[in-house]
Amino acid sequence: MKNYILIAILTMASLLMGCVKTEYVPAPDKEVTFAVGIYSPKTKAASIIAVDGIESFNSKGYLYAEGFMDHYQDFFGANGELISWNETNEEWVPSHPYYWPKSSESYINFVSWYDKNGAPTTVSETSLVWNIDGTDRVLAADDNIMYADEVWGYKQNNSPATYGFDNVGEGVPTLFHHALAQLCVKVRASKLSDEGVSWTISASNFIVGGIYTAGTLSLSTSEPAETPATSTWTGAWSTSGQRKTINGVTAATNITTTGVDMFPMHSVIPQVLGSTYLSFTYVIRTQYDEDNYIEETAQTGNIRFSSFSSTLTSWGQNKRITYTVTINPESNSILIDPEVNDWEGPISPSPLSIE
Repeated sequence: MKNYILIAILTMASLLMGCVKTEYVPAPDKEVTFAVGIYSPKTKAASIIAVDGIESFNSKGYLYAEGFMDHYQDFFGANGELISWNETNEEWVPSHPYYWPKSSESYINFVSWYDKNGAPTTVSETSLVWNIDGTDRVLAADDNIMYADEVWGYKQNNSPATYGFDNVGEGVPTLFHHALAQLCVKVRASKLSDEGVSWTISASNFIVGGIYTAGTLSLSTSEPAETPATSTWTGAWSTSGQRKTINGVTAATNITTTGVDMFPMHSVIPQVLGSTYLSFTYVIRTQYDEDNYIEETAQTGNIRFSSFSSTLTSWGQNKRITYTVTINPESNSILIDPEVNDWEGPISPSPLSIE
């Protein structure tokens, strides 16, 4: 009798041990993260932290769940989510964890943007609109508006190699474009001494006039034929309202041969130049010796930007335009040279005012 009991106990123990070994443990949910960069024609994609000092942006997710494909659900909620850089884990993540759908039929579309001093007026799967009206919203000197290529039909995180990202973890591929332009005007002297003669040049009352400070950017896109994929937005700024004057440095400022930013880098609405102009006052003091000098004061008048460059006819999105104004104190002549570069590197607010 005891032998049968022992065999029964051993059999039961064997069955219990078998249950432990074959127990099903579900795989953990995969968290949604973002692979983020900024478009650059020269380097494919660069870090928005390095280029603009940005460590967060906004995103909306449109979830099409299996069984409910006729309409979307707000994956991040109606107001979207703030996506931020987690320095500890070195990844871009929402403010709290979100996970990819388990169903192979479900997918999510993502619309992402960044606006330093405001917000878009319209956000949908196929439309992004910004309105700068000059009253309720005035474009600040350091304003920065960006929009990312839309992400369609994603079911899992993607390799950052999609855009050639460096040192970025996998996630939703998010490639940003700048929506604004930036303008800077530098004034320099061609020389300050020559054969016993020296010059002192000062400039003041610098303005950029005839510039549109109100406008609307309407962007649209559509779902690609095959997904998952990304699509670019199309659309351009339309300017409106009256042309305004933006003040640069107003106080008398000594000019050097390397140059002084009389109109520090300022964000502007992309626009055709038209009647935009610059104007300032300058004083040239010609010193012959300790006791003898001549001082002349001059006003440039309104110098149209379009008059000294036949190729630069507009200020485009994602561009930094620097005009260098060179004053020759000997001939009292002025040379203006424009330079256009891609928008790279953050800017600081400047004390400019709009009138």
